[in-house]
Amino acid sequence: MKKSVIIIISFLLALLLTGCFSEPDYNFGYIDKSGNFVIEPQFDMALPFHEDMAAVMIGNSLFSRWGYINLSGEMVIDYEYERARGFYEGLSPVMKDEKWIFINKQGNKAIDGEFLDASVFNGNMAPVKFPDSNKYGYIDINGNTVIKPVFDIASIFSEDLATYGVGTRNPVFGIINRKGEIVAEAKYAYCSAYSERMCVIKESTNPVADWGFLNSDGDIVIKPEFAWASPFNEGLAAVQIDNSMDGKWGYINQKGEFVIEPQFSAALNFSEGLAPVKNDEGKWGFIDKTGTYIIEPQFSAAYEFSQGIAPVSLEE
Repeated sequence: MKKSVIIIISFLLALLLTGCFSEPDYNFGYIDKSGNFVIEPQFDMALPFHEDMAAVMIGNSLFSRWGYINLSGEMVIDYEYERARGFYEGLSPVMKDEKWIFINKQGNKAIDGEFLDASVFNGNMAPVKFPDSNKYGYIDINGNTVIKPVFDIASIFSEDLATYGVGTRNPVFGIINRKGEIVAEAKYAYCSAYSERMCVIKESTNPVADWGFLNSDGDIVIKPEFAWASPFNEGLAAVQIDNSMDGKWGYINQKGEFVIEPQFSAALNFSEGLAPVKNDEGKWGFIDKTGTYIIEPQFSAAYEFSQGIAPVSLEE
């Protein structure tokens, strides 16, 4: 499940790095590890696979609809949702009529209740925003409230820890455990989900290089000195060294040492031994853990491998 959580985080990071959601001319399909398309480009957006299904979108940033395909590229749940995430523990959160619900793999509503926001399940818990309190709490897979809605912001659990936020305009973030107890007080401008017993933090809201890493006790273990950072996966984390727009990305180990020197315009997490990176010409390819290209840069956007295939886009 940890890998799946990181894929979610990296997908959100990729949207920021590529800006592809706002582009009408991107065409997504799925490739294998040889770089060959196994599902031809045909979607305006596509998420990584999980539990043999992936959310795909037609439309643009102004109007879009999401549905789900299987590993053969066949439509199994039609385009009817305004937003969609992935299937985890058999359920997926989707937005319909501006309300979030949970559906099963047959496309049927699986949990009573409608929410202002919802994310995926992990370990029988999912964060949701309750309409009556306008706060986040956690439900189990049967829809029972297991942590009361007291948070302004709340993330999915990973490795028994989750991020919570205080405030909505300029929130500060901390860490809670599965009982809802505070592990690290809310004082950071950003906290990621945990992966490999570490989470990414940004110390301040100032535009300075102060991204680093906390351990599961809430202590800083890698000095906040990066311009941006993503969580660890497969022993490596992508970090940016320069706070300028053209700052380069590389990969560090859990000691904070570079094992792949900063050289990329953008970089996402390793998954299944490969990581998507962007070159100076704006094209994405995939490298191995030596920094060698296994799939040459050729795509307008690319996300991590999952279940042996990865979503990538070509410009029309």
